[in-house]
Amino acid sequence: MEYAAKSHIGLVRQINEDEFAVHVDLNSYQVVLVADGMGGHMAGEIASSIAVEVAGLSLREKLQGKTEEEVESDLSDFIVESILLANEAIYQRGQSSSGCSGMGTTIVATIVSPRSITMGYIGDSRGYLLTPNGIKQLTDDHSLVNELFKNGQLTEEELSTHPQKNILTRALGTDQRVEVDLISAQWAEGDILLLCTDGLTNLVTDREIEQVMKEEGSLDDKINRLIERALEEGGNDNITVVALRNTVGEKRGETQ
Repeated sequence: MEYAAKSHIGLVRQINEDEFAVHVDLNSYQVVLVADGMGGHMAGEIASSIAVEVAGLSLREKLQGKTEEEVESDLSDFIVESILLANEAIYQRGQSSSGCSGMGTTIVATIVSPRSITMGYIGDSRGYLLTPNGIKQLTDDHSLVNELFKNGQLTEEELSTHPQKNILTRALGTDQRVEVDLISAQWAEGDILLLCTDGLTNLVTDREIEQVMKEEGSLDDKINRLIERALEEGGNDNITVVALRNTVGEKRGETQ
């Protein structure tokens, strides 16, 4: 696998509340996590850091030294268990520290193999899959505006400008119980998995993301261009982008 990752504080915020991690040394598996914290001063930074650290360590322990045959049927359970561990850690920290009360974070936690993507998520950070057929959003935003859109109360054009676009309907760490959404997908050699926070997607459209990822250059170049586009549009939030290119999977069109 080839990967690139970058987080930028943006042009407005004083603290970067985004966090990410990439674990590439787990036999045939890689683990990618992205989180976007929310809360009072520094609390969001703490929440996202705990989320990525706790969930990442849990997934490492579950996958380290294991073969695909040993764990393939357990990947979804691994992700849910790891995210719930992170939720408990953030919630307990918020309960025990007045400065962290009510803090929370989004999370996208992904296990990839040469053939498959298994993803768990909470909040409005996103996962995309880019193939020769185009770009596909794998996640579904847990946000107020997305609920309004799905209920027909907002148009697609109104989503990005709605005054309550940053209100989440589900977050990690704000409650003792939380529901994790799961998605599984197949991918092939040359496909790209992209994880990002809303500092990118609030300012750069899916079409623009697809166009940039199709341009010539390395994954690092492409990620830098995406962040530059968000900065050109105002950079009013932290921006985090992680991309993995499948370099070891089966060629598209071959029998799976």
